Amino acid sequence: MTIFGQGVNYYAFSIPIWFLGGMLVLLVDARRCKMAGQRKDERFARFAGWLNIALGVIFLVREWAV
Repeated sequence: MTIFGQGVNYYAFSIPIWFLGGMLVLLVDARRCKMAGQRKDERFARFAGWLNIALGVIFLVREWAV
């Protein structure tokens, strides 16, 4: 979306959300699944948590480079 020749940057809001979301999934959901003995759910929660953190890092590096 362009306003007066400048674009709106949503990455400033989404990068911390990706980091926080990934940390919460890893610290809360994966641990809860491990205690409940849900091995497949734990593996998926760990994958999703690390994916969120990786996306946060990728877009953070992109913001610094641009």
